[in-house]
Amino acid sequence: MIIHIKHLLLVCGLAIMGATSCSKLSTNGPIDGMWRLEEMYSKPFSTCNDYSEYTDKRSEGIYWKFQLNLLSITSTAMLNGHTTETIARFNYDKDRLQITKTYRPFRDRDSLLTDANTSILQSIGIRGNASNYDIKRLTSSRMILCSENDSLVFYKLH
Repeated sequence: MIIHIKHLLLVCGLAIMGATSCSKLSTNGPIDGMWRLEEMYSKPFSTCNDYSEYTDKRSEGIYWKFQLNLLSITSTAMLNGHTTETIARFNYDKDRLQITKTYRPFRDRDSLLTDANTSILQSIGIRGNASNYDIKRLTSSRMILCSENDSLVFYKLH
């Protein structure tokens, strides 16, 4: 009888520890996960009203992966002159997405991009070293982000 009680307490203790051991839970809701950039519509100038320049991005293999407050962007082409990956910090709030800091990852360190006018990330929809987007559509399979210069259309991979 005492052995059964000890066994039961041990199992309950392990179950409680297992349930509470993961303290970092995402608050990103539907934006979490891996998204493929399919289309980009751009304005020739930021003063224009329409996104008149269209680019089909499906063949470029550009993926945005959101987890906690980290965004990993990968591509089959070089994104920043050194690697096919860019790391970014972001803030998400229902109808807004802010890319706040972007980094070039290296083996031994990450290098913060500080040039606000850089064009090395423009092919993936980030102008400069940070971008702000209005979330025009966000479902379990589609996302449309619009910035001052670009409209990005994503498909979610499940």
